[in-house]
Amino acid sequence: MFNHTTFPTASTTSTAPKTLTRDPFSNRFGSTYRLPRGLREEAAGMSWALFSATYSSLADIRITNLETDFLRGGRQHFTAELTHTSKTQAPQVETCQITAMGPTSACTHLLADAGRHVEILDFHQFDIFEATVTFIKVSHQNNEHRTAWAMGFGGTPASSTAAALASGAQRIYG
Repeated sequence: MFNHTTFPTASTTSTAPKTLTRDPFSNRFGSTYRLPRGLREEAAGMSWALFSATYSSLADIRITNLETDFLRGGRQHFTAELTHTSKTQAPQVETCQITAMGPTSACTHLLADAGRHVEILDFHQFDIFEATVTFIKVSHQNNEHRTAWAMGFGGTPASSTAAALASGAQRIYG
């Protein structure tokens, strides 16, 4: 036979603070939302303030007011404002137009025309509450093969993509 001993169970209430994950995005928005794996590993343990300052910094070339007209053959005509900011001059805003197959293509071409060539290596986008967040990993082969993760929020998937690409270009070109 088995020798069996029963111990009374004690009930305890813990007032310890909630344990935070190493994913700053999950800590901020809940465990339903996670960073892409490579970015999650790179940003492990960062505070939200440090994470957003690093990966979603204010770019000195921003794409805003992205408007779309749909054309035949899947093409789209985009009108956007490019805002160039500088520490020594007032912001300069120019209106640009481009025809492309989608907002991601349009934004990469607009940035390239402004001297910020970026290639997308990784792209993740999802709705969060009433907005869209985009995480991208970008590179440029002629800029010492630098790569950088970036994040962009927007009211639409297109504006979120534009914000992420501008932040990514800023991280590569500084």
